[in-house]
Amino acid sequence: MGAALLGAVLTGAAGVTFGVNAVEILLWIVVIAVVAMLVWSLVSLSHSPLDPGRRIPWAFVMFLLPVLGPAVWLWWRFYYYPRRKAEQPSWDPNSNRVIVNPPRRPNARD
Repeated sequence: MGAALLGAVLTGAAGVTFGVNAVEILLWIVVIAVVAMLVWSLVSLSHSPLDPGRRIPWAFVMFLLPVLGPAVWLWWRFYYYPRRKAEQPSWDPNSNRVIVNPPRRPNARD
């Protein structure tokens, strides 16, 4: 059913087939997803709280590793940064000051 539908879609009005198989379609879907994630990451980076000098290495990593770079950036921006900021409101990602956090204790009962 799916192959017949795909074949009908890839057949033009004059009955000419385009010669595109399912693997090529899947590859294009993956490429479009990677490019979309890269663009989303770069837009997020441009609106981030980081100084411009700290954005350049991130952008370089995103272009150097087009899947891993944006994935790590999006994790940092939407998972790590808000939790760290909630935990330590005075924390600044642009500061070079080393902050030593006290060790976290599990919910120990005395």
